[in-house]
Amino acid sequence: MPHWLHKEPVTPFTGPLRHQARLVYVILTLMAAYFAVIGTINVFVFASYTIAALDYAGMLGMLAVLYYFHYSRRLMHTSWLVVMLLIGVILVFIHMAEGRSYSLIWVTLLPPVTFFLLGRRAGAWVCGAVFVYVAIYVYINMPRWEPAEFTLGTFLNIVEVLAAHWLLFRLYERSRAEAFAELELLSETDKLTGLYNRSRLDSFLLHEIERHHRDNRPLTLILSDIDHFKRINDQHGHLSGDRALKVVADLLVNHTRSSDICGRWGGEEFLFICPDTSSAAASHIIGKIQQALSVAELPHRTAVTLSFGVASLGPDDTAEHVLRRADDALYQAKREGRNTVVTAADRT
Repeated sequence: MPHWLHKEPVTPFTGPLRHQARLVYVILTLMAAYFAVIGTINVFVFASYTIAALDYAGMLGMLAVLYYFHYSRRLMHTSWLVVMLLIGVILVFIHMAEGRSYSLIWVTLLPPVTFFLLGRRAGAWVCGAVFVYVAIYVYINMPRWEPAEFTLGTFLNIVEVLAAHWLLFRLYERSRAEAFAELELLSETDKLTGLYNRSRLDSFLLHEIERHHRDNRPLTLILSDIDHFKRINDQHGHLSGDRALKVVADLLVNHTRSSDICGRWGGEEFLFICPDTSSAAASHIIGKIQQALSVAELPHRTAVTLSFGVASLGPDDTAEHVLRRADDALYQAKREGRNTVVTAADRT
């Protein structure tokens, strides 16, 4: 087996490369199926066996490239192979049809495929070169062309190309929307824990404070901190500290209500925004978290506890006011020996 087909442990594509790899897979599969269908139509509808052979050759070429990509994982090589194979099939078809029966319309498939797979600069050069070649071909052969009838083959060429455009752009739009959603998610979540980051928590907090003042509904904040977190990093290393943070974050999400908003406030601190919740109800939530944490399995059998500061929003409180009171309560819990809860006095 050639060295480039030797199966090695697969490293998953990430970020934009993941979307491009999926585009390659889908485009190859789509084009292989497309060539197979068109070849079959040419055999059974038009008895055009030469063109059908070209279609089936295109199908086999796409499957071969798909096999190559599956085993080599060479994304850019595969992208160029797809584009070159498509250009070859289109130009051979145009020459065989002598530019008639709207065969030239197939050139319009190049821009979406080449720009998707090769990027803006390479896509522009490749498309430009092919367009110049086709323009020269048309200019040279146009004097010899005679008026042609609008046949079933002409109609099917147009329909097939329009369908291909619809499928390609639908695929691209779906990939673009997913990439945008991922980017938006990354902008508002903490990479390590998957919780909301501080910026997103600020937005949630302002929204909930506005709702509280408008509807006069209770709102409570819980600020928590992992006790002696530095000791975990010093004794077991920062990777163990990161794993402990992830375990704690998962536990917090699983033991809070769906209406509660939980995020990483910074370092080893977590903030809970609890709408329609009094400080007494917040203490009940904390009790469930402490119970779950006492039996949780953490790296190196590390015993992890949390300290909590609780503050309810008063009638005239701003975000800064209530956060400061929750922070003061948290540090009071630290001073009282950690692994405890301190509730700031309600402001009326």
